[in-house]
Amino acid sequence: MNDIRQLKDQQRDKHPGFDSYIECMSRSLFTGLATFSFGFAGIYFLQQIGQRFLPYTKKGNVLVATLVATGAAYKVTSDRTLACQARWMAVEDKYSVLQEPLEPATTEVKV
Repeated sequence: MNDIRQLKDQQRDKHPGFDSYIECMSRSLFTGLATFSFGFAGIYFLQQIGQRFLPYTKKGNVLVATLVATGAAYKVTSDRTLACQARWMAVEDKYSVLQEPLEPATTEVKV
């Protein structure tokens, strides 16, 4: 299953929104990677600029930048992948995320 085109061709008839789902998930994961990269670089260089005001050493800059960038990347990736899943489920016939589930009707007999 290393060939993504073959996978798309296999699933196209069964799942009509699978192509867009795969593309959306790829964009989401790469957006998370970019968020981590730019977040780490930005936080690290901001710490270097204001190093004299920070209570920790320069070695702590890497740890703080890593933790902040990891948290931001997780949040961005999580939100975007959930949006991709919701969109794909809305395309499927048996699911609808865009509508609220219908409550079963209760039949009460009043005498």
